[in-house]
Amino acid sequence: MSRSRRRFLELAGVGTGLVVAGCTGTSESSTDTPTPPDESGTETPPPTPAETETETSTPEPEPTMSTVFHFAQGIDEQNHAVANVANLLADDSTDVENVVLVANGTGIKLLVEEESDQGDRVRELLDEGVSFRACENSMDALDVSESELIEGVETVPAGVGELTKLQVRDDYAYIETP
Repeated sequence: MSRSRRRFLELAGVGTGLVVAGCTGTSESSTDTPTPPDESGTETPPPTPAETETETSTPEPEPTMSTVFHFAQGIDEQNHAVANVANLLADDSTDVENVVLVANGTGIKLLVEEESDQGDRVRELLDEGVSFRACENSMDALDVSESELIEGVETVPAGVGELTKLQVRDDYAYIETP
């Protein structure tokens, strides 16, 4: 289980416990009813508002997230794909820890030095920590060698397998780019 999912579950468990612990009834009128007599037969008065208030704490920051982009389109859509990745990184409201773009089919041309219209932007995003992964099955089908890829691009045996692993094993959010 990833660190961010584990943290989320920890926070969810704590939050649920606090909500349950703070519940004294379903409405204000229920606080007017004395509690049933205890073992000694003495009724206890309803709690005062000060007694029912719970201490609020500063909310924990949202867990960091990981995102995988899937790109399988042609040259006409390369700009859109890298723009989506750059926009996610620029979004200050989203704390993203890991970003991966997996290219398969004709999408691998985005990562081929001599065929990419976005080579400079891919290199910039690599410098910012984005991982680009090319499908070896697609490379074989399109007769592209590893030496033709932009420096820093990784290869994976199967793009669809990599997408599956990232989502299931590592809790990556999936975004299909045009």
